[in-house]
Amino acid sequence: MPVTLPEELLPGQVIARLHGVTLADGTSAGIRVIDGRIADPGGTLTVVPGIGTEPEIDVDATGWMLLPPAADLHAHIDKAYTWSMFGEPEGSLEDAVACWQQHGASLREEQIAANARRQLGAALRAGVTAMRTHVNYHEGADPLRGIRAVLEARDDYRGLVDVQVVAMHGQLIDDALIRDAIGLGVDLIGAAPHLSETPRAEIHRAAAFAESAGIGIDLHTDENLDPDSLDLIDLAHRTADWPAHMTRSAGHCVSLAVQPPARLAAALDAAAEAGVSIITNPLTNLYLQGWQHPVAMPRAIPPLNAILDAGVVLAAGGDNVQDPFNPLGNGDMVDVAAALVLAGHLSPRRAWQVVAAGRGLLGLPPATGAVGDVADGILVRATSVAEALAERAPDRIVVRDGRVVATRSFHSVSVPLQERSEMRV
Repeated sequence: MPVTLPEELLPGQVIARLHGVTLADGTSAGIRVIDGRIADPGGTLTVVPGIGTEPEIDVDATGWMLLPPAADLHAHIDKAYTWSMFGEPEGSLEDAVACWQQHGASLREEQIAANARRQLGAALRAGVTAMRTHVNYHEGADPLRGIRAVLEARDDYRGLVDVQVVAMHGQLIDDALIRDAIGLGVDLIGAAPHLSETPRAEIHRAAAFAESAGIGIDLHTDENLDPDSLDLIDLAHRTADWPAHMTRSAGHCVSLAVQPPARLAAALDAAAEAGVSIITNPLTNLYLQGWQHPVAMPRAIPPLNAILDAGVVLAAGGDNVQDPFNPLGNGDMVDVAAALVLAGHLSPRRAWQVVAAGRGLLGLPPATGAVGDVADGILVRATSVAEALAERAPDRIVVRDGRVVATRSFHSVSVPLQERSEMRV
């Protein structure tokens, strides 16, 4: 079987073997793929059943890493790419919410669907194969148009990006509309209790709808720097008796960054005992929080190591993409992982573990490169996770079930040696 270099791979090709690839733990390995799963590298290679007639590819992956695929556990693809359209606003979370309330009614369903597909395509090329997206009840005469648009985009990317949809209501959304959203096929109930006049009642309302529908919840939780905001504890107490299969996630949890040690420990112990996962969104929170602090601006990221040490499942999200909540968001989880290192003080390897952890929260099978795992991952030209994050992994090959589904590459023009010498003079 002829040997191919990673940069020669094309979407649609099926990988049979990877030679000399580096895994996330730094070890070098030979990987064999059979029927879309990682197999024992020894023995005779068999034909991959059900893949089709494409030839299998033997790849010399020397100098490349195989990272577990990224999971973006907190997105807003119904809002994507609206920053310019809405007048290039800037400011805090409250400013962004006000901007959305002012302009959101102007978005048509087909615009929302097109922008959602655009973000899903960009995410896939970046190595995201699993996503959980929150969707608003949109301003205007047809509040469900955003949910319908995102469900349509999800169908378009089925088999490429696994998408969970969270219907995110506010306190002014009536019960009948929430039931209609559940009927459309959303996966989870969402809300933002800290923006409500009665946060605890909002948590109970969301939980009651989830229980009635037999689905879980993912709430925007304590997205502020107020030490008195600890809705995480109420969420944990309300869902502590739920069966293990029912999702209960808390997004943001920014106020944990300003808690004294004893209150922080109590909140994390409650979350761990109840099985509440925390989704951190460093890029948007670094942008939206702290505008009222002209000096010594807080990091606006929860204490990530403390969360992990408490036994709470921690995942991460890219959050907003070029909308009023983050004009520079791009949905690239490599950037998110870098922020977890620089602003959250995780090690590079631990940061990527957090970025990959969302797969488990979506109920997807492991994809770590171990024998028996699904053959999903991102090939990046790097020798360590730290190098991949430092250089933002410009060359990426995204693989699902052993098949290349997307590629992204960086091209540069080499400067001849003579010209480089002249440039130094």
